[in-house]
Amino acid sequence: MQEKMKIHNAVALLVLLQLCQNAVLSTSSTSCPPLCQCFSATTVICSEPLIKALPADIPSQATALIVIASGLRRITIQEHLGNLTKLVFLNNPVENVSHDAFKSLMSLEELEISGSHFLVLEAGTFNKLDKLTKLLLNNNKITLLAPSIFDSLEKLETLQLRGNMLTNLHRDIFHKLYNLQELNLASNKLPTIHTSKLSKLKKLDLGLNQITCLAVDTFRGNPQLQILSLKGNQIAQLTPGIFSQLDNLKELNLRGNKISALSAGIFPSNLKKLMLRGNALVQLSSVAFTGLHNLTHLDLSQNLLSSLPAELFHNLSSLEHLDLSENTLQELASTVFRGLLQISVIDLQKNNLTSLEADLFTDQGQMSRLNLARNRLENLPDGVFEPLDFECLLQLHGNPWLCDCDLMYLHEWLFLYGKTVADLSQVYCANPQRLRGMSLTTMNKEQLLCVNRSISETRNSINQTTSTDSDRQCSLQEANGIIVVKCKLMKCTDLKLDVYFHQSDGRPLNYTLTEPWPESVQCFNGTVILTVFP
Repeated sequence: MQEKMKIHNAVALLVLLQLCQNAVLSTSSTSCPPLCQCFSATTVICSEPLIKALPADIPSQATALIVIASGLRRITIQEHLGNLTKLVFLNNPVENVSHDAFKSLMSLEELEISGSHFLVLEAGTFNKLDKLTKLLLNNNKITLLAPSIFDSLEKLETLQLRGNMLTNLHRDIFHKLYNLQELNLASNKLPTIHTSKLSKLKKLDLGLNQITCLAVDTFRGNPQLQILSLKGNQIAQLTPGIFSQLDNLKELNLRGNKISALSAGIFPSNLKKLMLRGNALVQLSSVAFTGLHNLTHLDLSQNLLSSLPAELFHNLSSLEHLDLSENTLQELASTVFRGLLQISVIDLQKNNLTSLEADLFTDQGQMSRLNLARNRLENLPDGVFEPLDFECLLQLHGNPWLCDCDLMYLHEWLFLYGKTVADLSQVYCANPQRLRGMSLTTMNKEQLLCVNRSISETRNSINQTTSTDSDRQCSLQEANGIIVVKCKLMKCTDLKLDVYFHQSDGRPLNYTLTEPWPESVQCFNGTVILTVFP
C-alpha cells in the first residue's frame, strides 16, 4: 500500500511540475477557489483531503480541471464548466458518478476517473460526451458495466479499464466504438473477450486476466492490431490460425501462460517482438519460427527447453535480442546461431550448459552483450570468443571453472579483454581444491596445471612431441612411483631440462637446468636418462 501511494504521489507531482513549466501561477486570489491552484486562467488543480465537493467558484473559462487525493466521494459538475476539455479525478474516494454528472460538458475530450475505492457507474453516465476521445477508468474495483454504457462515444480512441474486478463483459459492449484504437482491460478477471467490431483497434491489452483459451476468430475483426498482450493468463494452447488475420501485428506478448507447444506458421510474418517467457515449452520444432524475417526480439526464457534444433533460428535474419535464460539447456549445436548477423544480445544464463562449441559465435561479430552466467561450464574451447567485438559485454560468473591447463585460453582472454566482463571479480575457480575460490585474474598461467592426468597421457604427449624430430627420440616409463624419461640423442646437442613440481600448498615450482656439450669431449651418439624418485 505504501508503495502504491508513492506511485500515486509521484504521478500527482509530475502533473504539477509539467503544468508549472508552461504556465504562471495566478496571483489573483479571487479567480481561484480556496484549496485549489490555478495555472493560467484555464487550468485548475485541486488537491486537498478537506475537499468534499467541487468548489462552486471554479473559473468558467477553465478548460482543464484536475482533482487529486481529495475527499470527494460523489462526482457532480456545475453547469458553468461547459468549456472543460480535460477532466481528471485521480486517487479520490469516489464511489458514485450520477448519470447526468457530465451532461453540461459538451466539449470534453479527455476524462479520467482512476484510483477510486469502489466505483459504480450508472447507465447513461457518458451519454452527452460525444466529443470524448480518451476515457481512463483504471484501478476503481469496477465489477459491472451496463451493456450500453459506451454507446454514445463514437469518437472514442482510447479506453482503459485496467485494474478493476470485471468478470464478464457483454459481447456488444464495444460495438459502437468505431474509432477505438487502444483498449486496455488488463488486471481484471475476464475469462474471454469480444472485440470483433473494433476494426481500427491498434493496441489491445488483455494481460493478467483468466483467459484459458481463445477461439480461432477472436481477433478476426481487428486487422489493424499492432500490439497485443495476453500475458499472465492461463492459455495452454494456441489454436492454429488465431493470428492469421493480424498482418499488421508488430508485438505479441504471451509471457506467463501455460503454452507447451508451438505449431508451424502460428505467428504472423510481420511480427517484430515475441515474448514467450514463463510458459511450459519443453521442445520446439525446427519450423516454429519459420517466416519471421522481421522479428527483432525473441524471449524464450523461463521455459523447460533442454535442447534446441540446429535450424531453429536460421530464418530470423533481423533478430537483435534473443533471451534463452532460465531453461534447462545442456548443449547447443555449433550452427544454432548461424546467420544471426544482426544479433546484439544473447542471454544464456541459468541453464545447464557444460560445454560450448568453438565456432558457436562465428556470425556474432556485432554482438554487444553475451550472458553465460550460472551454467555448468568448466572450461571454454580455444577461440570461442574470437569472432566477438572486443567491446562485447560478457557475464561469466556462477560457473564451476576447472582451473587446469584446459582453461588457458580463457585465462589469457581475460588478461587481454577482462574489462569487458561485467562480473570479473566473481569469476573464480571451483576446482581443483587447491585453487578453489581463487579469481582467474589474480592467478598466473603456471598454476593452470593438468596434474591429475594419467602417466599414459603424459607418455603419449611426449611421443607425439618428439615423433617428428629425427635428432632425438624420447620415452617415458613409470613403475612403483619412479618416473624414468629416456632420450636417445642422434647428434651432439646442448642439454636443457625443464621440470615442473606441484607443492603441497598449491604453489608451482619450476626447475630448469641447462648444460652445454663440452667442446673438449668427443661427440658420439648416446642416451640420456632422467630418473625422478618420489
